Amino acid sequence: LSDVNGNTYTYLLNGAAPAGNWTGLFRPGEKVLLRFINGSAMTYFDVRIPGLKMTVVAADGQYIHPVTVDEFRIAVAETFDVLVEPAGQDAYTIFAQDNGRTGHARGTLAVREGLQAEVPPHDPRPLLTMDDMGHGGMSGMDHGAMGGGHDMSKMKGMEGGCGANMGMAGMDRGAMQHGAAATPAKGDERLIDMRAMATS
Repeated sequence: LSDVNGNTYTYLLNGAAPAGNWTGLFRPGEKVLLRFINGSAMTYFDVRIPGLKMTVVAADGQYIHPVTVDEFRIAVAETFDVLVEPAGQDAYTIFAQDNGRTGHARGTLAVREGLQAEVPPHDPRPLLTMDDMGHGGMSGMDHGAMGGGHDMSKMKGMEGGCGANMGMAGMDRGAMQHGAAATPAKGDERLIDMRAMATS
């Protein structure tokens, strides 16, 4: 279940499936504050209300400098507060399509229950590249100018490369009593085989 999407899920808006047509009422000319919360486990949505500009005034509970947009992307667990001023028609569709364009959630802003506006078709499915995932900006870098290594031979205590020339001539090793290392019997590879790590 690594890529569960609208082919499996039914996306909900305030608990209503797209066919359920959740409806929020407004009076013509009034400002309406909508709070969008992406409660999904792993789905990003692109949200728009065709025919209405949206002014984002808060993100994740923090007020922001207002930004007016036609559409915004909302990630998992994000919250956006949006102001709209519906006027000129009786119903508007709130449309949130998933990032893979396999499904959508939708509802309606209307002057009375029972109205609905046209539901837009899904946009073409985007083709994501390495750039879109933040991994494509290294092609123009000149890695040839980077140093190839570090010379530590001049560092105090590093003469001979990490102690390779350290002598042991003055050390008394006579008190060191080590028995012979255990050698597995012929055909017994338990000491070098992953089977020795088995838990049962």
